[in-house]
Amino acid sequence: MTVGCSAVSAPIGYWTGTPTGGIPFRCEMTGSLWLPAGQYPSATADTRLQFPFDPASFSLPPAGSLGIGNTPPTLTYGPRVFNVDMSLAKSFNLGSEKRTLELRAETFNTCNHFNPSNPNTSLSLNFATGANTNAAFGTITGAQVDARHMVLSARFRF
Repeated sequence: MTVGCSAVSAPIGYWTGTPTGGIPFRCEMTGSLWLPAGQYPSATADTRLQFPFDPASFSLPPAGSLGIGNTPPTLTYGPRVFNVDMSLAKSFNLGSEKRTLELRAETFNTCNHFNPSNPNTSLSLNFATGANTNAAFGTITGAQVDARHMVLSARFRF
């Protein structure tokens, strides 16, 4: 993951990156990525669903830099994924060897473990004040893997 950057209320002519994906607009990193221990970016969200990113450690790149700040393309890694899928099948012979009945049960995310998705890493910095206007920065809003579900099937071969 890396921190994405955009300028809000920027003057005309301020470089904000190429829309075709040629040169990305990257923030200027001025401090540590992480907030001090025990602090989180949002007071309203559950702390278990937040990454303690420090929005004050990022600023807009200078006007003459063509929007290329010093933030590296990879700053940290997202949450890990724990997923167990299982399948159980049993075949029964019915009369002759050519006729069989197969019963199968498959479960996906068998342990029903919550796997959070990556946090919001988009900074929207006000050009005049340098303040972050994205309240969701550092918060996790979804899951990588769906909740547990099961599929039952029967197959008759003849």
